[in-house]
Amino acid sequence: MGKLFWKFFFGFWLCLIAAAVATGTALYLMREKPASSDIAEGPRAQFMLETIQEVLEGKGPNALRDLLDRNRQRTGNAVPVFAVSSEGREILSREVPENIQQRITVLFNNEEQTEQGILRVTAQDQSEWILFIPRNRRHAEATNNANEGEPAPHTDKRRQREALEPPLPPVPGAGLFAALLASLLFAGVLAYTFSRPLNTLKNAFREAGKGRLGVRISSKQKTGKKRSDEIGELLSGFDHMAEEIETRIEQQKALLHDVSHELRSPLARLNLAVGLARQNPAQLDTSLSRIETEAERLDNLIGQLLNLSRLDSNHNPENNRDHNVIELLLAVVDDAQFEAEQQHKQVVFNSDVKQWNLNCDAESLQGAFDNIIRNAIKHTPANTAVTIDCTRHGKLLRIQIKDQGPGVPMALLPKLFTPFFKHGEHSGHGLGLAIAKKSLQRANGTLSARNCAPNGLLVSIELPST
Repeated sequence: MGKLFWKFFFGFWLCLIAAAVATGTALYLMREKPASSDIAEGPRAQFMLETIQEVLEGKGPNALRDLLDRNRQRTGNAVPVFAVSSEGREILSREVPENIQQRITVLFNNEEQTEQGILRVTAQDQSEWILFIPRNRRHAEATNNANEGEPAPHTDKRRQREALEPPLPPVPGAGLFAALLASLLFAGVLAYTFSRPLNTLKNAFREAGKGRLGVRISSKQKTGKKRSDEIGELLSGFDHMAEEIETRIEQQKALLHDVSHELRSPLARLNLAVGLARQNPAQLDTSLSRIETEAERLDNLIGQLLNLSRLDSNHNPENNRDHNVIELLLAVVDDAQFEAEQQHKQVVFNSDVKQWNLNCDAESLQGAFDNIIRNAIKHTPANTAVTIDCTRHGKLLRIQIKDQGPGVPMALLPKLFTPFFKHGEHSGHGLGLAIAKKSLQRANGTLSARNCAPNGLLVSIELPST
C-alpha cells in the first residue's frame, strides 16, 4: 500500500465519520420528546378524543361507559381512548401506564398546564376527566381482558406476552461501532479502487524507465475489460505513449541500420578506387573521377540525412511566413518541366485556384514539391506526361500528382514514405519522399498515395489555409 492509498483512505473515512456525526446530531435535535413519545397524536387521534369529549360533556360519564362497553362487546376490542377521572380511576378500569399517570396527576393539580395529545374535559356532572390515547394500545386491551376474566384470542396472548416482556437493553456504543465499521470498509474499498490503477501506472513507468517499453496496462485490470473513466483514459494514454516511443526507437534502429548500409557501398567503392590508383598510376585520372563521384554521393546522402533529422527535431514556427502555395508550386513546376523535356517527358499543370495563402517555411515546402514531382518524372516512361491538378475541397487545397509508371505493389504502399524505401531500378537513397512527408507535416498538411488504373501512381497532398 502506497502513500496515496492511505491519503484516500483517511480522507474518505474522516468525511464519512463527519457526515455520520452531523446526521446523528441532526436526528438527536429533531427527535420526539420522551414525555410525549407514548401518547398518540395526529388528526385521527384528535378526532377520536374530540368525539369522546362530546359524549362526556353532553351525556356524562355513565353514558360514555355504556358506549365503550357496547363497542367492546360488539368488536371484541375496547376503543383505544382512555378517560381518567380526577380520582385516578380509568372509566373502564384499564391500567394506565405509570409515566402517563404521573403526568395526569400534574395536569389535575395545575389547571393552567396543558400537554399536547392529552385533552382535559369537564363532564356534564362537573367531574374532571383527562382523555388520551396511549401508543401501546394492545398492552392496555390485553390487561383489561385479563382483569375481567375474558379469554383473549391467541394473537392477543402473544401480543400481551410481547408487551409484558421488557425490551432488551441497548448495547452501549453498538450503533457507533457499526457506523465506524461500515465507514471503515467503505473508505477502504474506495481508496483501493482509486489507488490500485495508480500504483499499476507507477510500476509501468518504472518498467519503461528500465527500457521495457512492451509493457501495457490498460487491459490488465482484474475485471478483464478496459475502464472507460478518466483513470482508464490515463492508463490508455500510457499505453499509447509507450507504443509511440517503442515505434520511434525501432524506427531509429532501422534508420541507423539503413544509414550504415547506404554508407558502406560508396565507402567500399572509394577504397577500391584508391587501391586501383596505387596499383596502376597510369589510370590515376579514372580513379580520381570515381573517387569524386562517390564523394558527391556521400555528400548528397549526408545532406539528406541532416535535412531529415532537422525536420524531425527542429520545428521553429518563427521561421514561417505567409506564402502563396500556388506560386511556390509553379516555380517548382517550371524547373521540373525543363528537366522533363531533356528526357522526352512532359509536366502538365492544371489549377482552378490562383491564390492559396499558407503560413509555412517556403524552402521546406518547395523541397517537398520538388521531391515528389522529380520522383514522378523518374518513374513515368518516355513520351508520357506527369499531370499536376490543384483543386479546392472546402477549407483544403488538394494537389494531385500522377505519373504513368508501373505504380507500387499494394503491400509496399504503406512503406512508400519511410526512409530508405526503394522500388524499381532508379537510383537514389530513398529519402526524398520521407523528407517530403516531414516537410508537409510541418505545414499541417497530409501526404498519401494510391495506384491508378490501368497504371500510374497518384500522390495526393492536402494543405489547409492560413
